[in-house]
Formats: sequence, C-alpha cells, structure tokens
Amino acid sequence: MTARENQRADLLLLLFSVFATASANSVVFASMSELQEQYKYADAALGLIAGTGFAMGLVVQLFVAPLADRGHGKRLIQFGLGLAALGSIIFALGDSLLVFIIGRGIVGASIGLTFPAVRALAAHLDSTRSAERLGAVAGMEIGGFVSGPLIGSLIIGPFGLDATFLLFGALAVIALFIVSPRTFPELVSTTESQRLSFDLMRIRSVRVALILTLAVTFPTGMFDALWDRFLADLGGNNAMTGLTFAVYGLPFILFSARAGKLIDKRSPIAVVLWLIIPISLLTISYGVVKQPWVILGIGLFEGILQATMMPAALSAIAKAAPPGRASAAQGLSGAVNVFGQMVAAFIAPTIYGAYGAFITFFAVAVGIATIAGLAGIMHLRNLKSLR
Repeated sequence: MTARENQRADLLLLLFSVFATASANSVVFASMSELQEQYKYADAALGLIAGTGFAMGLVVQLFVAPLADRGHGKRLIQFGLGLAALGSIIFALGDSLLVFIIGRGIVGASIGLTFPAVRALAAHLDSTRSAERLGAVAGMEIGGFVSGPLIGSLIIGPFGLDATFLLFGALAVIALFIVSPRTFPELVSTTESQRLSFDLMRIRSVRVALILTLAVTFPTGMFDALWDRFLADLGGNNAMTGLTFAVYGLPFILFSARAGKLIDKRSPIAVVLWLIIPISLLTISYGVVKQPWVILGIGLFEGILQATMMPAALSAIAKAAPPGRASAAQGLSGAVNVFGQMVAAFIAPTIYGAYGAFITFFAVAVGIATIAGLAGIMHLRNLKSLR
C-alpha cells in the first residue's frame, strides 16, 4: 500500500470514528418531545439533559485532549467510542431524569475524547491539505449529528426509545472494533506538549481563532435543545425534524472537503468573517417563518454556508497551534465551543418558553454577530502589529 493509500485509509477510519461518536450524541435530540410527553418534564429539564453532555465535553476537552499530543491519540479515540456506547446503553435503560442526565453526560464526554484527537490526526496526515482534511472531518461530524436525529425520528415510533439508543450504542462498538487494530501516525511532540490547553490563550492568533469558532458553533446548543420542540409547535412531526437535520447536513457531507481545499489557498479567518453576516440573518429568519417547509429551505441554505465556514474555523485553529500542541489547540477550541453551546442549551428553552421563537432566535443572531465582530477587531489589530 502506497503512502497516499495509507493516508486515505487512516482518514476513512478517523471519519468513521467521528461519525459513530457524533450520531450517538445527537440521537437524543430527536427524542426530546417524546421524553417531555412521556415523563412530563418542564422545558428546563430538557435544557439540563442537553446541557450536561456539553458540560462533560468541555471538561474532557480541556484536561484530557492534550494527551493526544503525547502519543495517545488512538487511545483517546478508543475510549471515546467506548463511552459513546456505554452512555447510550445507560440512556436506553433509564427511566428517571437523573439517569438520563448521567447517560447524557457519559455520551457527551465521548466527544471530548474523540473529536480533538481525530481533528489533530487528520490535519497531521498532510499539513499542506489540512483544511481539506478538516473539512472532511467537519462533514462527517455533521453527518453523524444529522444521522442521529434523522434515523432516530424514523425508528422511535415503531421501535421505541430504548431500541433507538441501543442501535447507536452498537454502532460505536462496531467502530471501536474496526479502529483498534489500526496504527495511526504519531503527532509531533515537543517539550510544550506536556502543558495543558490553557496557556495557549496567551497566543494572539489562537485567541482570534477560538473566538471565531465560538461564533460559528455556539448556536448549536440552542438548536440541539430546542429544535424538536420548535418544529412540533409549528405542527411538524418526528419525520419533519429528521428531514430538517438531513437537509442541513447534506451540504457538509458533499461540500466540506471541497470547501476546505479552496480554504487552504486563502485566509480562513477572512472566510469566516464574511460568511457570519448571512448566517446571522438566516438565524433571525427562523423566528419569523411559521411554515416548516419554508424552514426546510432556510436550513439547506444555511447548511451550504456552514459547510464552508466550519472547515475554515477548524483550519484557523490548526494554523494557529504551535508545534506539538495540535490536539491541545483543538481541545481548547472544542471546550470553548462546548461552553457556548452549553450556555445556549441551558437558557434557550427557558427563553423560548417565556418569550417565544422570534426573541430566542434574534438573541442568538445578535450573539453570533457580536462574537464574530470582536474576533474581527482583534484580527485587524494583530495584522497592524505585524506590519
């Protein structure tokens, strides 16, 4: 097998690991309305279930992800897949809010283990094509996140919640067995690799990239905790929920790697800053439109823009990371993103219940624009200081 074929095989296995982890995490979001109906949970309880997974992902990415820079990338992926399976089983067997929170927390931790290691390893396969590789990873992440609710919405009705979660737990186990025999290239390690992620905050280019990725990803928490409920209030059903996720995710699967290839020749920061404007406007439009089928079209257009913006944000982090800190930088980025998503997941259902859809989506759109604007100002100052 040639070096190029080896790289391709490595990438495919990394992508499958990401897909299995992401789908195990996202399937819960197709079940929110069923959980609320079956157990009579308040809106805040849904936010607690969703937010706990984000909280665990935050902690793990900060304190465990840097281990990949010390030669443990494959082990992190293996443990991540194991936790995705375990958490899914616990969720399937649960019948109380506490058990659901515990299961969700374990599944959420799997993201903190798998995602930073996979991103760092994928970018390391060929540094001249890092955005292209990271675009493929982003596409598979979203593909997994979309597949969970889509498949879940189709099988929850005929087979029930328990069978649905067990199915995605089994997928994580399959990925674990397939990945385990493979040997991946080691990340570059330096004396700095022993440090935790926090000290990367002192690097100005890292700070800019972190704030940009936060602007791109923090609305995910709102959508995860609220989307099923939002569409149900508009008269949509489980199939419509799954379809909206599929339409949004399709551009990622089809275009993210190609978009990354173009981004490798441009400034990833500039790409994000230009695209953040239409993304903010589209977010507001969700709160105005009342027809689920129109929302489907908005989601498709947003997916196309995000399929370009996401690999650009990941590439900005990869380029800003010093040698030997690739996974630590991706973990820090993931932790910052998860923090924003966690906050959105905790508060969005409460805002929605008190003030309705328009205020909720408008507030998130303003947040996107404000965070991105701050990153843009910092980036311009960095450019001036280098002249």
